[in-house]
Amino acid sequence: MVDSGGIWRPGRAEDEVAQVLEAAQVLVEQGRVDEAEPYQQKAVRLAYELIDNYPNDSRGRHLLASTSYELAASLNALERYDEALVALDNAESGYIELASSGQVDVAPQLADVQARRAMTQAHRGYGATAVLEIDSAVITYGALSAGESSLQPDFARVLAMNALILRRYGDADLAVASADAAIRLFLQLAGQINHAPQAPSYARYLCTASAVAADIHAEAGRFEVALQADEIGVSTADTLADSDSPADLRTLVGMLTRKGRHLAEMGRQDEAEVCLESAFATDREMADQVVAEISQPLPPTLTSALDLAAEHLGEFEEYGRLCALTKPAEGMTLATVSGRCDPETAALRGVELAALVRPLFAKDTQAALTLGLEAHYLFALSSERQSQHMRYELSSFGPPWAQVLLDISKAYQEAGAMEFALDLAGSAATVAGMLIPFAGGDDAIRALAATCFRHNGDLLAANGDFTASEHAHGAARKLEANDL
Repeated sequence: MVDSGGIWRPGRAEDEVAQVLEAAQVLVEQGRVDEAEPYQQKAVRLAYELIDNYPNDSRGRHLLASTSYELAASLNALERYDEALVALDNAESGYIELASSGQVDVAPQLADVQARRAMTQAHRGYGATAVLEIDSAVITYGALSAGESSLQPDFARVLAMNALILRRYGDADLAVASADAAIRLFLQLAGQINHAPQAPSYARYLCTASAVAADIHAEAGRFEVALQADEIGVSTADTLADSDSPADLRTLVGMLTRKGRHLAEMGRQDEAEVCLESAFATDREMADQVVAEISQPLPPTLTSALDLAAEHLGEFEEYGRLCALTKPAEGMTLATVSGRCDPETAALRGVELAALVRPLFAKDTQAALTLGLEAHYLFALSSERQSQHMRYELSSFGPPWAQVLLDISKAYQEAGAMEFALDLAGSAATVAGMLIPFAGGDDAIRALAATCFRHNGDLLAANGDFTASEHAHGAARKLEANDL
């Protein structure tokens, strides 16, 4: 390609990028992601060439960021999650660079990267990290869409992603609130969405929200509401399945299976059999997968875990304050963890929740895990938003955060949920690193930090990451020797 002195002119490389991206998009829409991914990789390489040849033109960097973002979606579909995270880091770096130049407003794109990273982390089993990533994306899109109606469909999309992640790794009450909000927004925006090029993508997220809402409402005994969500999901999935995409057909099978199971639970056997027979005849493997998924009971919500704590441990002073977390904070809608309270209160409630975890483990492991996770989320959000407590009183608030992470990580390890355990162990090591400045004069903090590093090192080794494991063990040895 001829260097034009930094002035972008149409030419062979630019035409090639457009052709490659168009070919990739066609393959993705056909569900042939494994064939699309090499085209996307090529587009990334061409984008780097354009940046090198036109360093003063922002369009090359924008192309690199957007193509890396799309590449991550394909890598996720191919279950190459570590590579997907690298692609998302590249996309984020590109958008941040564009933002710093002052040429482009990339706030929605950065929120999209966060949301896709959250889904990637969820796919690889790093559920706690996923919950915190998607929380930030929801809050960002909520603020952006309030002043820009064109962003509301994407806000609904991110709410659906949030619902799916919370169903797996968070509070089902938050998950169903997010799913219901996504469904309402999608339906309100149907006229706008149906004429958009992204209409099939939005429809798939509507199916996601419908599935989460139907499952959780049904488990809570709200079958009429569940069936309303089922109907929306089946109708939407049926329209999508006309594309002959295997993925869309599986979505329809999943929605039919859910509806059939929920009808059966209501005693409407004839209608249930029609749905289930159609689903199993179309894709038995997918139908079996959905049956197995919805047959698993959801973990306790924060509300039920607090009630179980009171039942097992007796009345405790903090009960009323902690129950207030199950109601939305002022000016918030309770569909995210950060909607529970302000950052300063989050640190205080985190300490109170964490104090219940160890005594509750002996009585009810699932309730203890719920309280432990909620404590971690509150600590993390308080820290991320730089509350006064976490900035200036970390020696007081950091140790209970590290301890609860260590305890619940070990519990998930014992349960065989190794990815989730490793996710929490990594967070424990991060908090331990934050506590090092206080460790020299405090034996308890030093011992706790060393234990966090050692536990993380053990899990890293079990996962085959021996270099990172040795680094973690080395940090533990330094702390144990007080070699700071």
